[in-house]
Amino acid sequence: MSKLGFLGYRVILTVLIILVGTGLTISSLGYKRPANCQQLCIKEPCQIDQCKFGEQRAGFLLPMVWDHEIGSPTSGWGKVGLEDYISRNPATFVLNIMFYSFLVWLFWRAIILSSRYLRP
Repeated sequence: MSKLGFLGYRVILTVLIILVGTGLTISSLGYKRPANCQQLCIKEPCQIDQCKFGEQRAGFLLPMVWDHEIGSPTSGWGKVGLEDYISRNPATFVLNIMFYSFLVWLFWRAIILSSRYLRP
């Protein structure tokens, strides 16, 4: 080991894993459910491409952003738009970062363990 030592490498690895987890969390905002919301549903039963206020959410594993009535232009009612990303849920954002960081750590550990067993 060089000047960093064992603890320094662990800190750097932890920061890198959290940064990758944050990137995966931000990229998961493209996952919207239900995916086919194009118009606001005013009366029941709703058509296939219509959603109610607050029904469409963005983010995976836990939804972090949902459609809000307040602040959305009338063309954006019933679907998640750029104006809805301002009012995100910070608790689910952190939980998603923890989830994705754990997956990255598991992947990293699997690579390390498999490389030890596959060496000739």
